[in-house]
Amino acid sequence: MKANKLFAKDFITIGLYTILIFIIQTIVNMIMTPFTAVAMPYTSGTSLFLTSLVYMLMAIRVGKRGTIFFMAIVQGLIYTVMGAPLMLPFFAIAGVLGELTLSKGDGSQYRNVKRQGAAFGLYGAIYGMGGVMNIYVFGKESLNKMQFSPETIDRMVTYAYTPMWLAIGIGFSFLMAMIGCHLSKKLLNKHFVKAGYIQYN
Repeated sequence: MKANKLFAKDFITIGLYTILIFIIQTIVNMIMTPFTAVAMPYTSGTSLFLTSLVYMLMAIRVGKRGTIFFMAIVQGLIYTVMGAPLMLPFFAIAGVLGELTLSKGDGSQYRNVKRQGAAFGLYGAIYGMGGVMNIYVFGKESLNKMQFSPETIDRMVTYAYTPMWLAIGIGFSFLMAMIGCHLSKKLLNKHFVKAGYIQYN
C-alpha cells in the first residue's frame, strides 16, 4: 500500500508532465482554430493522440493510483485560471472515471500499457465533451469572445446540439487517445525503457 502512495516527487512529476500536455494541446488547438467550422468534432481527439506519449511516459513513470486524477485536477485548475471554471469539475469527473478503469488489480496495472490506454481513452471521451459543455452552459454568446465568424459559430452550435456529431466527437476522442497510447509503446521501448527511465508490464 505504501509503495502505491503518491509522494511529493510524484506530484511534481505529474504537474510538470501535465503542463507539457497542456502546452501541446494549446498548440494543436491554435493550429486547428482556423478550421474549426469543419474540425470541431476532431480537435480533442487530435490533441489527445499527440499527447498520449507524454501521458504514457508520466503514468508509467509514476505507476501509482491517483496519477490520472491529479493530472485532471491540474488541467482543470489551469483552465479555471484562464477563465473557464466549468472545466474543473468536468476534468475531475474524467479523472475519477480514469481511476475507476485502473482500480482493479494488485498495483501492476498502473504500469500496464493496455490498462493505461483504456483509462486515457475514457478520460479522453469526457475531455472531448468539454467544448460543447461550455456552449450548453453559457450559450452561443460564449463563442463571440473567441472572434469566430458568425458562420463558424453557427456551425459549432450545430455540432454541439446534433447527437450524431456529438457521438462522433466523443468516439473519435476515445479511439485516438487509446490508439495513441498503444502506438506509444514502440517509442517507449526504443527511447525510455532501454535507458532505464521507465519499466512497464
